[in-house]
Amino acid sequence: MKKSIFWKILIYFIIYSIGGFLLETIYAIFTKGMLESRQSFLYGPFCIVYGIAAICFIFLLKKYKNNNVKLFIYGLVLGCTIEYMSSYIGELLLHVKWWDYSNDFLNINGRTCLYYAVLWGFLSIVLVKYINPWLDKMIDFIIEKISNKILKLAVSSITLFMIVDGIITCYALDAFLVRVANEYNININGIDSKKVSDLYFVDNFSNEKMMMTYPNMIIVNDKNEVVYLETVLSGVKNYYYKFGSK
Repeated sequence: MKKSIFWKILIYFIIYSIGGFLLETIYAIFTKGMLESRQSFLYGPFCIVYGIAAICFIFLLKKYKNNNVKLFIYGLVLGCTIEYMSSYIGELLLHVKWWDYSNDFLNINGRTCLYYAVLWGFLSIVLVKYINPWLDKMIDFIIEKISNKILKLAVSSITLFMIVDGIITCYALDAFLVRVANEYNININGIDSKKVSDLYFVDNFSNEKMMMTYPNMIIVNDKNEVVYLETVLSGVKNYYYKFGSK
């Protein structure tokens, strides 16, 4: 287990995806005053952009851990690249945008911007120098004091859950977007509104369920206009709790 990069990658991906979910949740509370979903999949507390970024930081930037300047700069560039590609691939394959920074200073196609680039730089320093060394010690402790087999079983089970969760999410998103296109007469780029979706996903993943899971979901219409679905489905609640509300 200690010598297996494969198992380490899986562990990092799981733990940092969960950590990213918690970080995003706290960020939303402080910036929006809301407790809302920040998960990548329909089930499970995973924000996979952070899992991917963490793996890249750990394996590509570890050699710079004693040089804060290089670690910050390379982390900034790497984080921006991952954020941009995640947005691009998500829109290409799933036909949705999870964020839009078009109104932020020095943004690139609304997919990444200077503000979050700086945050990625600081995050790379904290993760590579402090968090991951501690995590590696915890992994070694579990292997030596508890059980290598139990750890592998837990990691395998969670990984399988995430794969199934991801597949279900893709089908549910497709059915949801087809339904929205028809119900609200919107031409969504990449979506065939005449498509007949699987009835299971139509019946079991309502607009309410999808908007509660993805409160900041964005689509691009046939005029290349960015549309926040919360403005289209204005009567559908898309957060768990709003602080300060009566």
